[in-house]
Amino acid sequence: MHALSRFPGRWRLLLTLGVATLTAPASSVEPFAEAEVKAAFLYNFVHFVRWPDVARKPGDPFRFCVLDDTLAPLLSKAVQGENVDNHSLTVTRQIELRNLAECQILYVGDAVWPVHHELLRRATALRILTVSDIPSFTEKGGMIALIRKRGRIHPVINMDAIARADLRVSAKLLNLATVVGDDKGGAE
Repeated sequence: MHALSRFPGRWRLLLTLGVATLTAPASSVEPFAEAEVKAAFLYNFVHFVRWPDVARKPGDPFRFCVLDDTLAPLLSKAVQGENVDNHSLTVTRQIELRNLAECQILYVGDAVWPVHHELLRRATALRILTVSDIPSFTEKGGMIALIRKRGRIHPVINMDAIARADLRVSAKLLNLATVVGDDKGGAE
């Protein structure tokens, strides 16, 4: 049994509390798996990132588009029955250029990155938050990289890419992250 299923409320607080650790103290329950921590970050980005008001119509779902076979089922289970601002949360795994505009968050896993590099370019123009576990993701014009740093998953945020998409990131998330810029004016 995953820690995620045994402690549904606890993992959602990981980002809020700043304890996205992959190991647990001796007196604690089993440590979180790396994919569980990444799923917790993705779930919480809904609460710490603001999209322009024109991004969604009332009743439209808030869609996580996830290109990662390990992360997608974990996130799907976590968002089941959840909503934010009267928008149900859903996870989509089949993302193509033609349906990309339906996404609010696009997660591209390391294994599928070379195939989906074009999605990153389009996502910024569509005001979609782009996230990946690729260490050089922010250097390639991505918005948030979830990297391993001293036994934790640590967000690296490219504020230039965030600004190009007209998104706003909460100070709470910025305080937890490493903030970088790319000074490019556009994704590679």
